[in-house]
Amino acid sequence: MCRRLLICGPGQVEIIEQRLPRLGDSDVFAETMISGISHGTEMAWLGGAAAALHRTWDADHRYYTDGQGRDYPVAPGYESIARVAQIGRAVTHVEVGDLVAVDAPHATGHLLTETAATAGLLPADTDPERAVFHILTRVALAGVHDAALRVGETVVVMGLGTVGLLAAQHARHAGARVIGVDRYPLRVQAAQALGVHGLHADTIDVAAEVHDLTDGAGADAAIEASGSYGGLHEAIRCLRVAGRVATVASYHGDQSGLRLGEEYHRNRITLISSMTINGCPQRAHPQWTLDRLNRTAWHLIADGTIRTDGLITHRIPFDQAADAYTLISDTPQDTIKVVLTYDH
Repeated sequence: MCRRLLICGPGQVEIIEQRLPRLGDSDVFAETMISGISHGTEMAWLGGAAAALHRTWDADHRYYTDGQGRDYPVAPGYESIARVAQIGRAVTHVEVGDLVAVDAPHATGHLLTETAATAGLLPADTDPERAVFHILTRVALAGVHDAALRVGETVVVMGLGTVGLLAAQHARHAGARVIGVDRYPLRVQAAQALGVHGLHADTIDVAAEVHDLTDGAGADAAIEASGSYGGLHEAIRCLRVAGRVATVASYHGDQSGLRLGEEYHRNRITLISSMTINGCPQRAHPQWTLDRLNRTAWHLIADGTIRTDGLITHRIPFDQAADAYTLISDTPQDTIKVVLTYDH
């Protein structure tokens, strides 16, 4: 038996019991130690704003069509770190006690194939609280690749949640000057602690300040991580002529604030969507694959290039998951990364 988290409708979080299939000879059972909540994606499911709830995804043609979307319940989550508790008789590459990264929804345990467990295998001395940032570090890394940053360029990171703070570090590592922007002082302070020039979006004209900091020219590129049309529009306003914006956020619901007839049109801005999964090969494929992005992201965390200390603001027991979502919804200004903890 294991317990798993479901979003059963707008604002409805439930934990159910589920009996997993019997352990096969080539299977691995791992017990979750920590899982990260993806604030943008999971809150969209919880709020009923996710596009997949309202329109139909045509996987063959890769576009949405009018009509019935998917229905609840939804099993959210994709950032789990688990410890192997049992292995099948034919398993040779994974041992009981090994730590693995699991791209699967929030649950107390996961039944994995040996191939999946081996792909997520982590060093024995790994700190689970660092490892839980692995997947979003990959997302942020791909965003920096898609922004095509060059040494000496100035990049604006719009939105300093977890992905934005990770992208800002990647951008600094790539040799760019980084300006981070957010509405919430806690997140701006976190960026400043990482060596990023932080701006409070609610107190200034962000684009005017960025142009002042770049001798009037504007930034060369922006990485949009806020998930808001207003944030995307402000990122566009910050750029010089022929600048480029890479979006790593997902956009949900009906929003206002994006006006493509203004700076986007007049300054010939390039808008780039960054996506590492859902059947999208990387722009630098085959040199860069999903596996290479994952391995690189992990190495950058392991060697300390990407810092995760201090980014977890709340640790909430799995049984109280509903409180975690309420916290993110009602007081986002107090959060950066909220994780669920598990007591076995």
